[in-house]
Amino acid sequence: MIVRWILLALLVPAMASSQETTDPVQRVADALNQGALAEQSGDPKAMAEAARTLDLLGAKPVEGEENAASRWRDLAKAGGVKDSSQPYRGRALGPAYRKGVLAPRATLATEQIFLAGKKAVISVVPETGRTLAMSVTTPGQAICAQDVAAPRGVCSWLPVFTRRVEIRLVNQGDLPSHYYLVSN
Repeated sequence: MIVRWILLALLVPAMASSQETTDPVQRVADALNQGALAEQSGDPKAMAEAARTLDLLGAKPVEGEENAASRWRDLAKAGGVKDSSQPYRGRALGPAYRKGVLAPRATLATEQIFLAGKKAVISVVPETGRTLAMSVTTPGQAICAQDVAAPRGVCSWLPVFTRRVEIRLVNQGDLPSHYYLVSN
């Protein structure tokens, strides 16, 4: 009996970590973090890989936002990386992301509608070395609140009703912070 409990104790964390990496929003957040780090360090191969991952996941920027995958693909090509693969043209819908900068002590408040019965996921990828406060609320109810540091923070839940939620990011630091906000 003790052996079973030990095996179960070893399997549960492994199962939890594998579930975390299979969630598309978290995988997009990880790819955005890797691409941003690759761009900072000038690593064209890593930028190409991050762009390829975003393409494979079907991640698109929010309308009017810069396409990080296109930028990293162009930078990788300029850095000598040859990418003969064609971008994946799969699902029409998928995780969406937006890039922004929060000034010191600034707040971003935005709203998004999530559908009842469909898992909702929001992830924030702050700049390395910076911490942002993230909160997700509906009128009269807090869904989650946490401080987020690189590589990412995640808030996920199953909405009972289709409704609008408020997503709030706060830069409590003394320096500006770049970030990606990813949601499904």
